[in-house]
Amino acid sequence: MLTRWMLYGAYGRTGRLILDEALRRGHRPLLAGRDGGRLAALGHDTGLETAHAPLEDERGLRAALAAVDCVLLAAGPYDLTGPPMRAACCDIGCSYMDVSGELDDFSRALACDAAARAAGIGIIPGAGYGVVFGECLAAHVARRVPGATWLRLSLATETEGHSRAATLSTAAAMTAGGRDVYEGALRRRPIATPTWRGPGIDRPVFAAAPRPELVAALHSTGIPNIVAGIPMPRAVAGFVRVAGPWLGKAIAWRGARIASTPEPPTPDGAASVLRSRVWAEIGDELGTKAAAVLETGEGYRAAAEAAVRSLELQLHEPRVGALTPVQAFGAELALLVPGTHIQELDRP
Repeated sequence: MLTRWMLYGAYGRTGRLILDEALRRGHRPLLAGRDGGRLAALGHDTGLETAHAPLEDERGLRAALAAVDCVLLAAGPYDLTGPPMRAACCDIGCSYMDVSGELDDFSRALACDAAARAAGIGIIPGAGYGVVFGECLAAHVARRVPGATWLRLSLATETEGHSRAATLSTAAAMTAGGRDVYEGALRRRPIATPTWRGPGIDRPVFAAAPRPELVAALHSTGIPNIVAGIPMPRAVAGFVRVAGPWLGKAIAWRGARIASTPEPPTPDGAASVLRSRVWAEIGDELGTKAAAVLETGEGYRAAAEAAVRSLELQLHEPRVGALTPVQAFGAELALLVPGTHIQELDRP
């Protein structure tokens, strides 16, 4: 019998993919969430035990967490769901993981180190797509330039369909503005500034975005200057710099429509041809440079596979404290996901 754990938000897009991967690997998690009707239907379909535990029901949430060793949070937006879940985990002594791609809540989770250690639990945010693959690649290239002073991450993710939580997270990021790491600290700057081309490729053009990989790579590599970006033509980037808050509101409206519209099933065959890539470039003051690209599969499925493998490592050998995925499980974590490989770009 595998160690007991909870999947919170199992009926969402990413949550259901995590559940499918977990079941395939022999897990029988406790399913929990805020929507009692969808939760009951999923429990009936899978034969798994369920716990209707809205986050505002502090007593009910803590009672459900008391029955498990770890919770994997797959319900966003994480700036709303992460803080109450982490507080409950620290109270009960239950380890916490999530698949968040939100920079601000990722940072708040890592700030819980003292509370996590006092409770004897692990708090490991970002155990999904962007942080796992971006941070692991950053750690990989950092080994080759030990005194690196700058790092640039470029993420081109291919996904089948849309996630409500991811859409709402994007809206919040657009409204909040841009970020990078400068001289060892996170700073604000205009969103989509600067733009660049990836190493060894002409297209796409990337524009800086406020992504949690910035904070993760800072923690695990110590590199003092980091920028991360997503594909965005320069003309679009210029518009985004001016209209970011307005676009954030428009994207939030779109996210609300996703929430009220049933998601069609995603055919495995269609998703299997999609490939997501992360490029990392690194250098030091002497001009020494290194570059590599990581390739994996469709974004949501890769996130689910990374989350389940991270969870298995935590259940097998519990980590204590607030840690990034690389700090918790090492730089090879991403390579545990089937179909993932890294190619050096500056070597024959």
